[in-house]
Amino acid sequence: MINPKESISLDRAGVCASMLCMVHCILVPVLFVLGVDSIIWMIDQEWIELTFIGLSLTIGLISFLGGYVRHKQHFVPVLFVAGFLLLVNGEAVSSLWLAMSLSVAGATVIAYAHIQNIKWKNHASAR
Repeated sequence: MINPKESISLDRAGVCASMLCMVHCILVPVLFVLGVDSIIWMIDQEWIELTFIGLSLTIGLISFLGGYVRHKQHFVPVLFVAGFLLLVNGEAVSSLWLAMSLSVAGATVIAYAHIQNIKWKNHASAR
């Protein structure tokens, strides 16, 4: 089991990773609409998207399982799973705007879940 300070740092890393994912998901369609094709090929790589998904899953599993053991709040890991499913479904659809919407929603929900996890971990530590 990781100590509480490392656990909260992991949640903060999860929020940062979610925000980076969100920026990436928004940037690709915007650049496409603006006609900036020369940059899109650099940032619209499947390995980048799979890295964000893998990073989100790894950080989330460690953080939310450890958090649940401490605070017993069911909705926190449920938020993570919901956000992760939105993120993965964003990769599965072919519509550019639907993919962006699902991915941004998923990244937002995951970031919110990490913030709630920090809140409940702090609350559990205060007891």
